[in-house]
Amino acid sequence: MKKLILFVKRKPGLTHQQFRAHYESIHAPLAKAKLSKWLIRYERNFLSPVPGQPEPPCDCITEFWYPNETALNDCIAWARSEEGQILARDEENFMDRSSMQTFVADEATTSFG
Repeated sequence: MKKLILFVKRKPGLTHQQFRAHYESIHAPLAKAKLSKWLIRYERNFLSPVPGQPEPPCDCITEFWYPNETALNDCIAWARSEEGQILARDEENFMDRSSMQTFVADEATTSFG
């Protein structure tokens, strides 16, 4: 299994609530509709500071789960295409795209119990 992980910061001027509302009500449904043929899971992890700790470096850690590397590469190619720019155009509305960091991860899991 392959994962694409994005560290996403909200656009300056937006509250955490505005950022999350746009992500969940507009962007996530759009991404699901456009990416479902490649994905097996799509998660958004909205971060909150731990009392006494600094503010998190991003507002959301987004995970795209793919069954294999081929699906990951095909999805990336689509996202870079003209058709795929629909997601990038919406991201401009609520994400600070200049600070976004993207990583590919190989998952390792340990189960308890």
